[in-house]
Amino acid sequence: MHHRWEECTIYMGAWDVMSAHFVDRKGPPPGLSSFTKIRLGWISSEQVVRVAPGETQKVTLGPLAEKGDILAVKIPLEGGRYYLVENRQPIHYDKVLPDSGMLVIKVDPNAEEGSGTARIMDADPSRPYLRHATYRPDLKARRAFIDKTHGVAIVALGYEGKRLSILITTPEKAGLN
Repeated sequence: MHHRWEECTIYMGAWDVMSAHFVDRKGPPPGLSSFTKIRLGWISSEQVVRVAPGETQKVTLGPLAEKGDILAVKIPLEGGRYYLVENRQPIHYDKVLPDSGMLVIKVDPNAEEGSGTARIMDADPSRPYLRHATYRPDLKARRAFIDKTHGVAIVALGYEGKRLSILITTPEKAGLN
């Protein structure tokens, strides 16, 4: 069965080389997402902060493309699903990415392979191909990811160099309307 590109659902796009082998045919491939790095054992459990829905915690994430103390946040949901939050900056392989900032990935380990085990939560769905998928502290309209169903709000607070401070809380406590 053949599909036109426009008809295909894009789950990860350029945000993981396992999904898109290039952003620009003349450039290098993009880097790997935290989802893939965790599965490969390249990010240890000590580098992932776990925050349950309903809890409030501030976390500073190092750029995913560099080695660092904390590289991801995992927020567990029901049925084995969870969110991963990472900091993507234009360095190393991530230089080719179409955007930078806080990336939120929803993972469903029970999904059939190829049908969206990992999906980017797009900060700006008006831009095709996940080009503005990141949440950013400098853009009010793209500052926070809100999931009212699960009581999760993730807010991009600001940068300390390339490190990104985020707040994981509830939609009510986030104070964003």
